[in-house]
Parts: sequence; C-alpha cells; structure tokens
Amino acid sequence: MTPKEILLSGIALKPTPRLPVIIPSSGVWIYERNGLTLQDTFELAPDKLANVIINNNKEVESDVIWMAADCSNLALHAIGAKCTFNVLGGPASVDEPLILKPSDVDHLRIENLEKSAEIENLLKATKIVADRVGNEYLIGVSQWGPFTLAGQLLGIENLLSKALRDPLGVKHILEFTESLLIKYWGLFVEAGAELVCQSEPVSSGDMISKKIFEKLALPYIKSANNGINGRVKAKMLHICGKTTKILDFIPQTGADFFSLDYKVNLTLAREKLGGKIAFGGQLDPIKVLLEGAPKDVENAAEKCITDAGLNGYVLMPGCDVPPKTKMENVQAMIKVAHQTQCDKKEKIK
Repeated sequence: MTPKEILLSGIALKPTPRLPVIIPSSGVWIYERNGLTLQDTFELAPDKLANVIINNNKEVESDVIWMAADCSNLALHAIGAKCTFNVLGGPASVDEPLILKPSDVDHLRIENLEKSAEIENLLKATKIVADRVGNEYLIGVSQWGPFTLAGQLLGIENLLSKALRDPLGVKHILEFTESLLIKYWGLFVEAGAELVCQSEPVSSGDMISKKIFEKLALPYIKSANNGINGRVKAKMLHICGKTTKILDFIPQTGADFFSLDYKVNLTLAREKLGGKIAFGGQLDPIKVLLEGAPKDVENAAEKCITDAGLNGYVLMPGCDVPPKTKMENVQAMIKVAHQTQCDKKEKIK
C-alpha cells in the first residue's frame, strides 16, 4: 500500500500494514529550514515551492503533504484583513480586527479569494505537487474553522463576549466564515488537494464552554464538512488545548479524523472515540518533539500507541512542529509508526 492508501484505510477504520503517521501542516518549520518566510512562499516560483515541499517530505516521509501550510490567515488577507507573513520562523498574524460588528461581514467579498495573487501562486504549486506525488501521498490543505475565523475577523475577546451577549450576531458572522472556509478549501481541492482540515483553536475548552461549543461552534464545523464536495477523500478536524469535555460531540462533526492536542488523555480519547471516528495526536510538540532527544521521541511515540491502540489511531504531534525542531526528532516519530505493524484483528473490531 502507498502512504496515501495506508492513511485513508486507517482513518476509515480499516486494516493497514503499519500505523499511519503524519505531521500537522507545520509550514513555518518547513520553510524556515529553507530560509523562507511565509511571504516568500507567495512569491517563489510555483515549481521551486513545489520542490521545497516535496524534498522536505522525502526526509520526513509523512503520509500527508500539506499545501499552503500555516497560511490560514491568507484567506482573511484576501478579503481585506491587515496581516503579517514576513517573519522568518514566525507564524502569520492578523494585526487588527477587520470588522467591529456582525453586520460588517455583509460588506466583505468571498470572491476576492479568486483574485488573490498569493493564493493563486499556492494553487499553482499545489497542482504541481499533486501531479508529481499525489498518487503516492495524500495532498492536504488546512484552514481555520468558522468559529476561529470569526475570532480572527472580530478579535477573539470580542467574539467570546458576543457569544454570550449576542449569539444571533455571532451566528451571522459564522454563516459568512463557513462560506469563506468552503470557498478556500474548494480552490485547493480543484488544484489537487484531497484532504481538507479545519483548525479550531478558538473552539478549545481552554477558550469556550461545552455549551457554547455545542450551540455555536459545532453546527458550523459540521455544516462546513457537509458543504465541501468534489474530489475530497478525507476531512480532518484539529482543536487545540483541552477537548476532553467535548469528545462526545466529535463523531457528530462530519469529520473523518480528529487531531488531539497533548492536553487530552489518549486512553480517555480511545474510550470515547474508538470505533466511531479515527483520531490522532497527542505527542507533546514542545517538551518531547522540540526539547527531547530522538530516544525521548521514540519512547513518547510508543506510549501514544499503547494508550491509543491501533484501531483508527494516527501517530502525530499534538500541534504544529515548532520551527526549531530538529529533523532527526521528527524522523524518530515517523520511524516508530513505520515499524509498528498493525494487528488486523484489532483494526476490524
């Protein structure tokens, strides 16, 4: 089986010859290793950008190759947000809220995504990567989920306040951000991406209550997953931080695969999610992947596998690979997965 087939079988809860393994999008890590900022990737010739991405995965051997990695704020920039992308080794930022009140989204134009020269450059690179290695590896694209996009547009503190005081207004914003997400995904799917991911850090239990998640975040995560079509083969959801209290909702999201942060107990996740939806994580990206030695990574990865089991589990860090992480540490994690043979009887329980 190809890496692509292994991952797709794994998240479909079907037998695989070895454990699926991926790194999250981790664009800042990849590009800093090549002396590039995110801004540079918007301007680099598409074939050269494709080479950087493909060559990095030749060293890593992740089952997913991510396009437009760590560029989620680019969709907001395309509709008018002031953003920063040019810090070497640094993430993109939204520098100030684009809207002050819910009705302001009525003046924003989703079609401007198609007019963005930066997005167009990344789409061209996506097509090249898909044409060259898309039969072997799953090509993925990630974007903020609707609730996090709303927080980026309005300002997170303002959004959280309005979630309590003006839930109808927040829903108005979420209708817009869901459409923005689907449009952004759709452009990359047309270019060759087959895995789409929602990243929802503002939906974390560190940020909102279980009740607000159920009433405001969950419906739009689900409808976005139901709204994307085309050649999508897998839908992934990542929520940073504590998600223990909302694990029961995760199978309802329409995702095929849930990515867990290091704060979530994998044994509990196995009890809640096992046999219902594939899940991955939660290897600590800082204390283990960044600060540990390769042997520390191997030991932590083996513990993740023991705690999670082999039924629909994907080995991966709990969040993006930190920019200063050594390649040998990432390779140590990948090696553990590649050497873990899956028990077919357990896989088809």
